[in-house]
Amino acid sequence: MLSVELLGGLAIALAGMPFAGLVVSRYRASPPDTRRDLLASDAVKWLLLAVLCGYVVFVEGRPLSSMTGRSFDPSSFAIIVVTGTIVLFTASAVTTPLFNRFGVGGLEGEMSQLTSLSRRQRIFVAVTAGVTEEALFHGYAIERLLELTGNPLLAGGISFVAFTLGHAVGWNRGAVARIAVPALLTTVLYLIVRDVVALMAIHSLNNVASLLLAGAIATDSSGAGGVGDTAESADGAASQKDEPSQ
Repeated sequence: MLSVELLGGLAIALAGMPFAGLVVSRYRASPPDTRRDLLASDAVKWLLLAVLCGYVVFVEGRPLSSMTGRSFDPSSFAIIVVTGTIVLFTASAVTTPLFNRFGVGGLEGEMSQLTSLSRRQRIFVAVTAGVTEEALFHGYAIERLLELTGNPLLAGGISFVAFTLGHAVGWNRGAVARIAVPALLTTVLYLIVRDVVALMAIHSLNNVASLLLAGAIATDSSGAGGVGDTAESADGAASQKDEPSQ
């Protein structure tokens, strides 16, 4: 049943990050500082997650376990995480050449900023995106939309559109098109497994591997092409920035 409480929670989950990204971008200090700006972005993501968790407990009066459909035993969990991560990387390997062939814009600018960070900072950015975005867009939003509509396609579709359009804030159209691929896959994976912790792990591992690989190639490459190619092959990691994130 649609209620004010449900609408409020969905507003936080589906529109919180894009709105916060606009605010952070508007009041960003000058001159630009990649580390400081990413720290502000990540702090906002964790704050939004904390707000949503508080909303679930104190406004909805429900346990945090209501933000996921189920949980798996350790062996099943490991299989799901490994399989999901392979799926994301395989999809990137297949779609990146197609995007390149048709001249769809890449993520070179965003990834070049991220590769300037230390290894620990890149891991933190990657995990932040994986945990917070899965909790908001999938764990909460899809579960509540499933309760409301009983329709997995509608619930997943709304979540996917909100996630993809949310990244349109500050990103070029080509980058958003590339982001749509892992966004769609993680949405489908969530609908299949219904375990938000597993999706957090898949999303985070994909992001971490992508950013570390991009950083390694950026260090070894004498030209800028290396970073761009790696960024495009790892578009699942594009969600780590919400206000140019992932």
